[in-house]
Amino acid sequence: MTKKLLLTVITSNLLSANIADIQSIESNFTQSVINEQNAKVTYKGKLYAVKKSNLALWQYTSPVVKKIYYRGNGKLTIIEPELEQVIFAKLHKVPNILKLIESAQKNKNGNLQTEYNGIKYIIKIKDQKIDSVSYKDDMQNRVVINFSNEKLNKEIDKRVFSYTIPKEYDIIEQ
Repeated sequence: MTKKLLLTVITSNLLSANIADIQSIESNFTQSVINEQNAKVTYKGKLYAVKKSNLALWQYTSPVVKKIYYRGNGKLTIIEPELEQVIFAKLHKVPNILKLIESAQKNKNGNLQTEYNGIKYIIKIKDQKIDSVSYKDDMQNRVVINFSNEKLNKEIDKRVFSYTIPKEYDIIEQ
């Protein structure tokens, strides 16, 4: 094995190991959803996720305001202020982003790749941080989530993952 090839293998393994060791993330995100007719919707918000407790919060700020609380047991709580509703759902198809990274392997293009419930996720890493996650959902929409202003392995206050439901909100159980 040449020195250059050996260095590439070692660097690739270190990159994967460092990313897999992420314990928490706080990041801005932009999520683009493109359907089969190439119509595109772009969402913006902030993500909080903790691997150990398997919790995540996707806080959408544009074009709609909503919060999606993910619990490791497959429970989602979706709070939609504009609709004055809360949806409680059990969804095993959606993983915590940090759990995705933990199972990902480097592919031939140098990105990380993993599969969860039949969906292939491509994770691009840049400067030891998550640059983007892309996949095709069950409805064949292309989804790309770009991350910015990431804070990795910082303590995230547990109160971020708690919520209260206004009494006038409709409650929907799925």
